[in-house]
Amino acid sequence: MADTQQLTMPDPPDTPPPTVKRRTAIVMVAVAVVAALLGVLIGVAVSQGGGDGGQTPAAAPADEGIDTRDPIRPEGRSTLDPSTRSDTEAAIRNNWPLVANDEFDGTALNTDLWSAYSGETTGGVGQHDPDNISVSNGTLKITSHGYSSGGMAWSQGQQHGRWEVRARAQQGTGYGAVILLWPDAEDWPEGGEINFMEIPKGQRNESHFVLHYSEDNSQIGTTTPGDFTQWHNYAVEWGPDHVAGFIDGQEIFRSTDPKTIPPRPMHLAMQQDIGPYGKDWIPPIDDTTPAQVQLEVDWVRIYAP
Repeated sequence: MADTQQLTMPDPPDTPPPTVKRRTAIVMVAVAVVAALLGVLIGVAVSQGGGDGGQTPAAAPADEGIDTRDPIRPEGRSTLDPSTRSDTEAAIRNNWPLVANDEFDGTALNTDLWSAYSGETTGGVGQHDPDNISVSNGTLKITSHGYSSGGMAWSQGQQHGRWEVRARAQQGTGYGAVILLWPDAEDWPEGGEINFMEIPKGQRNESHFVLHYSEDNSQIGTTTPGDFTQWHNYAVEWGPDHVAGFIDGQEIFRSTDPKTIPPRPMHLAMQQDIGPYGKDWIPPIDDTTPAQVQLEVDWVRIYAP
C-alpha cells in the first residue's frame, strides 16, 4: 500500500451557496391599549440522504425546540482495547464467510460495483462530483475541496449481512467522513440508516456508530475516541434480531430492540459531507481547513448474513 496520492483541484469558490433560512411572521393586533403579538416560526425542511436524491422527514413539533432531522451525538461511550492491533478484522475473529469485495487494486472506480454521487451533499451545503473519486496505489480516495466533495453507493443491496471497511480520514474542519448502510427504497427515516463510521469533526479523534430508526428519526449509538487519521477496520453486523458495530474486531455497539432493526434491504455507501450541517455536527469550513481533505479506503468486504 503506497502513500496517499494528492489530486490537483481547482480553487474553492469564494463564498458558499446560500443556506436554508427560516422566516418568522408576526401578526400584531391592537385592542384598546393592549397589544398582542403572535409569532409563527416556519421551518424549512432540509433534505438528508445518500446518493443523488434526499429525503425530507417531518419537522419536530414546535414545542420541543429540537429538529429531528439533526444528527445527535450518541450518549453511549466505548473504548478500544489498547492491545487490539489496528489490522484485526471482525470478519476474521468471527469467521464470517465472504460473498463480495473491492480491494481497489485498479486505476479507476469499478462502476459494475459502485455508482458515484452527483448532486447536493447532505444538508445541501455543497455538491458531490464524481471527479472527486479516484483509485490509485491500492486505495480509493474521496477528495473534498471547497464546497465540492464526493460519495458512492454499492450497486446491490441486501437484507441482513455484514460489512467491513478499512479506512482512514485526513484532518480537516468542515468535512464529515461517513460509511453507512442506506435503505434501497430511499424511505429514510422509516427504512433506517446505520452509520458504522461517522467522523464529523476535523480533529478525527472520535468515531460515532449511529443507528437511525422510526419515522421520527430516533437515534441510538456509541462514541469511540481514538486517532482516526490512522487505518482502522469498521464493521457492522445486521440480522433480523440485532445490529452490532465493531472497530478493529472489537464490538463497540449492539442493539436487540426490535423497533431499532431496519425493516428492508439496504446498501453500503461512503461519502464526505460538507458543513455546516446539523447543530454543530459538522462545523463549517474555516481558516484551518486544508485545500483538500481525503477519506481513503483500503478495501470493502461484504459477508453473508
